Amino acid sequence: VEKVVVYTDHPEYFKSYLGNHPLLQYELITPERLLKWRGAIQFVHRVKIEMLLDAAALFPTSNLLYLDGDTYFVKDPHDLIAKIDAHHSIMHEAENIVNQGKDPLSKKVAHFLKKFEFRIDGKNIKIPPTMVMWNAGVLGFSPQFFLKLKNVLDLTDQSYSKYQKHVMEQLAFSYFLASISRIQAANEDIHHYWRQKNEYATLIQKFLAQNTNLEKALQAFDQIEWPGPPAPKKSFLQRLFS
Repeated sequence: VEKVVVYTDHPEYFKSYLGNHPLLQYELITPERLLKWRGAIQFVHRVKIEMLLDAAALFPTSNLLYLDGDTYFVKDPHDLIAKIDAHHSIMHEAENIVNQGKDPLSKKVAHFLKKFEFRIDGKNIKIPPTMVMWNAGVLGFSPQFFLKLKNVLDLTDQSYSKYQKHVMEQLAFSYFLASISRIQAANEDIHHYWRQKNEYATLIQKFLAQNTNLEKALQAFDQIEWPGPPAPKKSFLQRLFS
């Protein structure tokens, strides 16, 4: 791991726990930056693409592994990171083949893809509704994909402008990552608790209010009664700060 970069509007809060460890880098998201990154379409998930463009500029020769805020490692991350290369990328998990999805959203997206085409890099493209839709709570890719990030952004802008659904950013990532690499699932290494976000947020806020520094938090970590899936591992944090 070369760097752990935390994009946040409140770096001092993280520093109160993690300090200025040499492995950590904090990138401030100001209200102005956030507004710009949401773009003309004012789409919250567009921010992720701009953030990755920014990270690619900061680390132009490094593989990137991105995690949403509502995720945690179930295993040591090094093995997952090692899977990223010029021919292999990572997303959280495959959700479905779009036109085989039985849920209303998948049916609507499949209809949308049949209806529209997009202009990317001076070419008209038609995205097949037979594509696999991956969850983008985790994204990992090599510098070979950095130039495609602009295409992801462009497709997101065009598709969301036509159809305001929250999956347009992950549809763009799923399409372009699959076009140049084999996508591998990270769901056995990282838990993405988006379905239980409120439940986890309440628990985490209470825990941090009671444990106001890293030493206290690590001592009390095993006492947390995590909801649902496997508990996060603290071994990575222990090695990092021991």
